[in-house]
Amino acid sequence: MCFTKWLSGLVAVVVFAGLVAADDSLIAGKVKLVNAEKKEFVLTDGANKDHTFNFGDQVVINRGGKESPSDLKADDLVSICYHKGTLAWTAHYILVKEGDTKDYQLMNGSFKNYDPDKKTFTYTDRDGKDWTYPMDGAKVRLNMQASKIEDLKIGDSTLVVVEEIGDKRILKDLMVSRTN
Repeated sequence: MCFTKWLSGLVAVVVFAGLVAADDSLIAGKVKLVNAEKKEFVLTDGANKDHTFNFGDQVVINRGGKESPSDLKADDLVSICYHKGTLAWTAHYILVKEGDTKDYQLMNGSFKNYDPDKKTFTYTDRDGKDWTYPMDGAKVRLNMQASKIEDLKIGDSTLVVVEEIGDKRILKDLMVSRTN
């Protein structure tokens, strides 16, 4: 009976850890090195700690507003949206902070609503804070395909790109991932 309780507890911990790991995380820092052959790179964060990331199969690298799957270089200042896997961290969106995107930030959370009268979008960040932005020409993507805000659903996982100008934030890109 003791073994059964122990095994049940272990299964619960593994299931819970899998659910937590399913959420995407954000990190910022400086690219230390890129190894294209191994499809990985090393990032040094603000605490001077190195982290190794794999490039996701469909990674998007945004450099100066132009997106590609392979434009990352050593010494780039970046913000990364990634999945914390059990054995490896996998980057799927990398924002290089230079040129037109030097003041851009990545934020993530869940889609809360869209007000068609005011043309504003609201999402809730990982800390439970609501953020509302006017759409003002921001790109909307569903599973990285051009979409309309009306196609999004409450609770969809969001990655938001905003430009910070002083204390003002301007929505540039709204990306939603949906598996079903």
